[in-house]
Amino acid sequence: MPKWTLEEARTVIESTGNHRWYPEHLREKIASARIAAFLYRQRNKRKLSARSVGNKKAERATNKALIAANRRIAQLARRIILRAKRGAGLKPVHDCHPTLLLARRKDSIFLDGILPQRRTKWVPLAARLKTQRTAKLMVEDFSFLRNPAGTMQKLRAIAEAEQDCLSAQIDFVDTTCADIGPWLVLAMMRSHLAPIFTGGAISNQMSKVLDALRLKDQLRFSVTPSWEGERDIWAFPLHMRRAAGTSTSPTVQIDPQAKEKAGDALCAAINTWLSECADQELTTHGRRLVKKITGECLDNAEQHSRREFENDGDWMLTGFMEKVRGADGHRFRCQLAFLSVGSSISETVQDCAPETLDAMNKYVAAHKPTMPNHRSADGHLRTIFALQDMVTRDRHAYAEGRGGTGFRDIICFFWDLAGGEGDATLSVVSGRTCLTIDNTFRDLVFPLPSETFNIWFNDTNDHTRPPDHAMVQGKRLKVIEQFA
Repeated sequence: MPKWTLEEARTVIESTGNHRWYPEHLREKIASARIAAFLYRQRNKRKLSARSVGNKKAERATNKALIAANRRIAQLARRIILRAKRGAGLKPVHDCHPTLLLARRKDSIFLDGILPQRRTKWVPLAARLKTQRTAKLMVEDFSFLRNPAGTMQKLRAIAEAEQDCLSAQIDFVDTTCADIGPWLVLAMMRSHLAPIFTGGAISNQMSKVLDALRLKDQLRFSVTPSWEGERDIWAFPLHMRRAAGTSTSPTVQIDPQAKEKAGDALCAAINTWLSECADQELTTHGRRLVKKITGECLDNAEQHSRREFENDGDWMLTGFMEKVRGADGHRFRCQLAFLSVGSSISETVQDCAPETLDAMNKYVAAHKPTMPNHRSADGHLRTIFALQDMVTRDRHAYAEGRGGTGFRDIICFFWDLAGGEGDATLSVVSGRTCLTIDNTFRDLVFPLPSETFNIWFNDTNDHTRPPDHAMVQGKRLKVIEQFA
């Protein structure tokens, strides 16, 4: 061991920075103790005997004794530091459960997507004991319908806290659930987040929603809502498919499908909602349409979202009806959310037939120059193009003249169910694009049976014109730009 002077030892200790997480008035004391321990080991550590051709048995015994002596010297040096800490009255800042220290980074297509450097910046839990870094997050206006960019920023902040904090708390400020969609995303994230989150604030009404939808277990929330008073929530509890690529069944494609069960359950839930608020129920055609659009959404998730797992993507689906007090008495508000995590619409649609791809490229080339301030304009325009009738990724369906009408079915059923409700809103979040569609488009794009469905996001609904810049800033088209 080299001989160090006092100043050299101080330089070495200072360079490690191991005492910097202590309160400022104690740092010098802890640093001095570390220097004293370092010099003590330097003075007393004994070297092992050199290798010789003599009595090897005696040599091994001597070396064992030297190793034991050096171990004892290291223990005594450590006591110098411990005495300094005890004298300062230091106690652990965070009482870490042993299972927390065993947590490891989990691969996540979503988390690794919003934090591209997560693989290299994720700090092991044991190393976080040194920094004792904590976070307290406040989540407000948690809604893709009203605040898509802000909501994605909050989800990113949660992912960043998990990346290097030892503990974190999240306060959810909203008193009611404005949009169940972000909660599905958070539920998906939680299965890949280290268990560093230790509680926070949440309203009773939000707790009731999460409890009724059976989301609290997926979110790892310990909430016990109060259900006093009249019933005000009718839930369609969480339905989800197993994780992509995890089936062990040799007949996975012919086994009973989760999406079929979800379609039947959703019909029953909507009948309950209609019966409660309007004393009606779905007709035979309505049930057929609900199953069709449910199957369309979930089938797209399974077929197109995960290219590495062909026809085996995963999804989540949930919703509820809530009784709310309005200016003219009670009103009923319904929410339904589908979640598929994987490749975005703008990415997967580019696997389409050459004729469709050529038309899409022309549309993008014509209108991209009109969106110079949008760094993801290419993705926005491809997403809009993908929503039009007869645009499909499935080349076989295109060759046979079918497919590409799923979004028409969703929009038509949405407006039928909404009736004349002025604030009915549908939001499509994909990649860096968020399209929010409200009743403004009802008369503009509601097609007749013989017409094709088109929604080009401008006042004349004309594909030769770009999306209206006013709509980009208004309710009808909102763009998420923060992840460029």
